[in-house]
Amino acid sequence: MNEPIVIENLTKYYNSFLALDNVSLTIEGNENVGFLGPNGAGKSTTLKILCGLIRATSGKAYIKGFNIATQKEKALSQIGTIIETPEFYGFLTPKETLNYFGRLRGMSGNNLNKRITEVINLVSLEQWLNVKIEKFSRGMKQRLALAQALLHDPPILILDEPALGLDPRAVIEFRQIIVETGKDKVVFFASHQLSEVAQICQHVAIIDHGRLLGYDSIEALEQKYNSLENAYLQLTGVPIE
Repeated sequence: MNEPIVIENLTKYYNSFLALDNVSLTIEGNENVGFLGPNGAGKSTTLKILCGLIRATSGKAYIKGFNIATQKEKALSQIGTIIETPEFYGFLTPKETLNYFGRLRGMSGNNLNKRITEVINLVSLEQWLNVKIEKFSRGMKQRLALAQALLHDPPILILDEPALGLDPRAVIEFRQIIVETGKDKVVFFASHQLSEVAQICQHVAIIDHGRLLGYDSIEALEQKYNSLENAYLQLTGVPIE
């Protein structure tokens, strides 16, 4: 098993609340996959399990063949992630922050310095490299979060609503960065904004009330339901926000 992401019969209870109900999903090859569903559908719970932040009640999840529960370090070495709203130590600069994250990843020396320069340039924070993060806007923190996710050049990006709360210009710039970096990576991108997903991803998985309702290419869903919007509405029965 060497697929980027494999989810097998994943179930998660929060006390008596069923957040994920026997979800199975396999992402194959170098493709960008949107994870669509209304708020509370189970998107963040799924991604948190994939990133080792919480444990499933039952079922298994694999990253590049590594079991996230039993081979956590190896699995996490394969991913870069933004989960919920990123926060950083305000008294540090982006350079200091990325140095810290890089060393946690086992990076050092010229390789780390080179990668810091590359990812900072990619997210257009060159002029802010040595400015304390406490002065940053939310959009700038999102850029820095993407830089740290890409720092160790992982083959897989797992992103949970990464453009949430950004102004329209920042959303467009953020999308362009993800599209560019996603050309040679797998991007698993959770959102409830169909337009964003359609511009970044080739495939979508649709979830609601903890159940996976469909997984197919956007093209196939558009042919079957006439549009991605219709597919979402018919499968979830929830108005689009």
